Amino acid sequence: MAVTKTCLLITALALALAETATAVPPDSQPTEDSGEVNRPEAALARYAGTWRVVSIEANGETNSDDNRTILVENRPDGSWMLTADGREIASGTNTLDPLAVPREIDIEITAGDGAGTILRGIYEIDGKSRRLCFRGGNGWRPREFSAAAGSDSVLVVFERQ
Repeated sequence: MAVTKTCLLITALALALAETATAVPPDSQPTEDSGEVNRPEAALARYAGTWRVVSIEANGETNSDDNRTILVENRPDGSWMLTADGREIASGTNTLDPLAVPREIDIEITAGDGAGTILRGIYEIDGKSRRLCFRGGNGWRPREFSAAAGSDSVLVVFERQ
């Protein structure tokens, strides 16, 4: 069974929310070792930019047939915009908690597909890749990066563009 279009859009939106800040060149971004990523502003700066969805797993099913280009653009004011093949799908805002273990994100979809939804998730970033795992509909927050069958979780992997 294929991952639904709505699930893909919500996943892409969630990823976009995780990365809302001013674009900073990758070589000048805060590092884990510097301790700077523990400040919300530094965490946002680290995630700023444009991210491409590489893979999406939802409730145990992996989306491997989707040939669309899904991008999330993150802005300095904390807002984000999700596009699929150049067409705007949704937008919203996010809140990061870089001190939580694992790091937490709340993604609010304010316009487009899924408007009015809050996604509670966790995130991690490693160089030019990022993972986001969330559950929508004001549900519980995942504690691990897994979207196994029956979990109602979505796991998205991104690559910095």
